[in-house]
Amino acid sequence: MRGFRLEISVVGSVHGNRPKQDLERSAMSTLTPVLPRLSEHLKPTGINRKAISAGLTILMSYLFAGLTVQVGILAQLDISAAESARWFFITWMTTGLFSLVLAVFLKQPLSVNLSLPVMILFVGAAGGFSLPEILGANLVVGIVVILLSALKLSESFTKLVPPQVALAVFAGGTTSFMVKTGGIAINDLGMALPVLGGYLTGVVLLRNHLMGVGFAAVSGFAALSLSGNIPPGVGPMALPEVGISPIEFDLSAIVALGIPILALTFGVGNIQALAIVRSEGYKLKANLLGLAVGITTITNAFGGGQAASLGGTTSAVASNSSAGPSESRYWAVIVSSIPVIVVALFAVPVIEIVQSIPLSLTLTVGALAMVPAFRVIAMKSIKGPMRASGIAAMAISVLPIQLLDMPMAFWALVTGTIISMALKKVMCGEVMVQQNQVMKLMVAIRRRQSSTTEFCSDQPMVNPTSALQESTVAQR
Repeated sequence: MRGFRLEISVVGSVHGNRPKQDLERSAMSTLTPVLPRLSEHLKPTGINRKAISAGLTILMSYLFAGLTVQVGILAQLDISAAESARWFFITWMTTGLFSLVLAVFLKQPLSVNLSLPVMILFVGAAGGFSLPEILGANLVVGIVVILLSALKLSESFTKLVPPQVALAVFAGGTTSFMVKTGGIAINDLGMALPVLGGYLTGVVLLRNHLMGVGFAAVSGFAALSLSGNIPPGVGPMALPEVGISPIEFDLSAIVALGIPILALTFGVGNIQALAIVRSEGYKLKANLLGLAVGITTITNAFGGGQAASLGGTTSAVASNSSAGPSESRYWAVIVSSIPVIVVALFAVPVIEIVQSIPLSLTLTVGALAMVPAFRVIAMKSIKGPMRASGIAAMAISVLPIQLLDMPMAFWALVTGTIISMALKKVMCGEVMVQQNQVMKLMVAIRRRQSSTTEFCSDQPMVNPTSALQESTVAQR
């Protein structure tokens, strides 16, 4: 399968030789019943200050966490500036546009986001694969997600790949990213120290992690300006080259990247987001949302980007009671999605600026943005009855080597799953032994009760009334 390139072209006319008046009449008759229904969805009812505040919080998480991590990782991948701009554009455009459509029509606080765990995975696992092969693996993941959602097999997949193991692989990839960032920062302390100082200042003064990341970015750019290394001005505003990216289907890339990507997006990201929103009392169409994630992933792959998943952070903020009444919380997603679409249009200047500043600045800011998520996910990976599988998967995924031309993230997933299955067998065996002991004890108790009943039945029955009369006579 290696080397196969996918090319798509669209040729032909849809309407053939139908007269223009017939086409206009047909179009009007089709749109007439649709427009009123669309206007009902777009009515600005229920919007409130709390929903707007939650939406701005989500937007800050996109800008100070999502953007910084993504541009830092894109700087590490072996791709050109044009490819980075297309990657940035398609993932931010689909995040904003698809989330906006879901919020408007479903009226639920859910969004479809670019998957940062997948970006982290690429840091250690994508080495040795070309961009077309990476996109091919993402495309296969999107197709599989659609099939699993259409066949309602999401629960079966989560049983096959334990979520704790998938989280451990993500934690291991994040560890690798932070180790690489630390090495680069040590070699450029003149840039890294102001970034760290700005972060600590923001966290201490405002007690807010996201604002601390913003302070870190501002401090880094200030230090860059004082050092005289001001990045040159960007060129004229231009959209990235939009089109279908070249895609290659390589079996090793599909296995090594596709399986971990599927586990992180469909097996972890979607399930966590759905659980968060359901805990707030919402009734969700999980299979429909899975189809939306699959379609977004396919769109991203064709456009040159990575897989998508339901946004866990977005769901946690938008579905919470702090976002206002439950029937209007979806406005938080709408408020955050529109600026994201605007950010996507600035993909070219963003990438130009990132590539003109020191790598230590972008990577350090990106690593700081990942700190809270890394802490939470790492603790989830090494706790609970299945912690042995999580610890093993995390330790293996950190190793900077390849085995049989496959990245260690793949072997971490395999090893963790095997250990998890073995632990389940042992635990189930212990439960069965305990159940057998309980059953034996219950049988012994029943036999004891039965023998006692038989002994009592052999004794002559005493009439209480006659016994009382006999006792009275004896006393007389």
